[in-house]
Amino acid sequence: MRTDSLGQDLQPYRVKVNGKEHNFAELLKLRPADTDGAQIETVKPFLFKHPGTLNDLDQLNFIKQKIAEGREPWASAFERMKKSRHGRIDYLAKMKQPPEIISSGFSGSQAVGAFEEMNDATAAYAQALLWYFTGERKYAENAAAILETYARTVKSHEGANWYLLVAWSGSVFPVAADLLKATDPEWKNAPEVQKWFNDVFLPVLHNRVSHGNRALAVINAMAAIGVFNEDVGAFYEAMNHWLSYVPAYFYLQSDGPKPRMPDYWLPEITPSNAFLNALNAPTFPKDWTPWTQLAEENWNMDKRRGKFGDDITIMRKAAKEERDPAPAWRGAPGTYLDGYTAETARDLAHVDVSFVSAMNTAEIAWHQGIDLYTPAARRLTTFMEAQAKLRFGEPPPGSVTEPLLALGTGPGAYEMAYDRFHNVMGIDLPQSLKFLDVVIRPAKGSRVYPLVRGEEGRDPQNPRLWKFPEPFPSLFATVISEEDGWLNSWQTLTHRDLHAK
Repeated sequence: MRTDSLGQDLQPYRVKVNGKEHNFAELLKLRPADTDGAQIETVKPFLFKHPGTLNDLDQLNFIKQKIAEGREPWASAFERMKKSRHGRIDYLAKMKQPPEIISSGFSGSQAVGAFEEMNDATAAYAQALLWYFTGERKYAENAAAILETYARTVKSHEGANWYLLVAWSGSVFPVAADLLKATDPEWKNAPEVQKWFNDVFLPVLHNRVSHGNRALAVINAMAAIGVFNEDVGAFYEAMNHWLSYVPAYFYLQSDGPKPRMPDYWLPEITPSNAFLNALNAPTFPKDWTPWTQLAEENWNMDKRRGKFGDDITIMRKAAKEERDPAPAWRGAPGTYLDGYTAETARDLAHVDVSFVSAMNTAEIAWHQGIDLYTPAARRLTTFMEAQAKLRFGEPPPGSVTEPLLALGTGPGAYEMAYDRFHNVMGIDLPQSLKFLDVVIRPAKGSRVYPLVRGEEGRDPQNPRLWKFPEPFPSLFATVISEEDGWLNSWQTLTHRDLHAK
């Protein structure tokens, strides 16, 4: 929990479980054995703050003032966003009507509406930001039109990437919607979008058995939707799974000889439907079908059996049969190293993606008065420094027998993380700062543009990859940085040096 300068909780939420009162942080420590069959009574309702996802109003006003003053880097970043394809004031003229069923195979194969959905979600967020920064009504109308078009059209997501499509766009659409609803009193159709999230997104995300970047993307989306919908159950499930899974994904040697178990999904750990429904009971719209019920009707385990994407087999083997994280950990046990993750031996790009989702969720929690940063600070900053060293070509220890693939990198959440951990908490992060200064900030949000062009900039072992200029010749990436989707969401603009001394 977070407290103000007087030591008072910033999140006053209080719930009684069998007569014993708990604040939100204490509630997160309870397990189904403590809550099933218990009498649940909300004493003080959850105080949702809006806008309260990736930015709050104070942060947005800080950025708005910097833009008005022409201060860098915000002024230039703002102009880049405004001129980007997502920020065009005539965006709607080129936007396609989405299909009722959006689908995609792995790596975007046979996609129907999937790329467009992610672009449109990113555009909705860009337009909402531009509305707030400029006050130009057309941007608010654009953001509202994108959100309403999808809410009135899209009924489901299918294909091998079925729930990832929901997690990715579900991490951005509600950020746009929350910002618009909080700042535009003329937008009257927010309930329509909220019901869309309840009916189409939350049933798919709920109790999703997934691993790695996929699990964290699901958590990110549930947290963002929970805030916009003022859905205590969805927000609680996201916080519960973050606290359980982040220590299982980002390893510290102090954890012991093995990483922690990825067991957040087990019924003895994850909150039950009955408990989530009880948390939602005081405020859930009476004419809506609860997303827990929709999940059971449409996405229960029997109906999911054999469906692509779910990691139930590997997770069961890790948590139930072996009590060993190795089945869900790439390169085990050689990659059980300080700052390494369950996907470091897969490639560093998926690790960066995981970090984005983890940081997005922590920032959303922060704005709602919940501090995930402090208990995870050592774990996440150790990761940041280790990941930056790998990006700069530092060879891993000999225990790592699989080649580490750099692949793409984007701004991700590094500005957000550096601001929170260094500027606010005072943690020294020299490698992370070098990564920001050398790679992320000079790229200025460009997509697929190498810093070195031509034959001399190629990796002779892989002619498709580019390398950065000296003195960092071993850092390779197919994507230097990317403004698209939840990978960035203009965090470079909205989080750089917010709290710099």
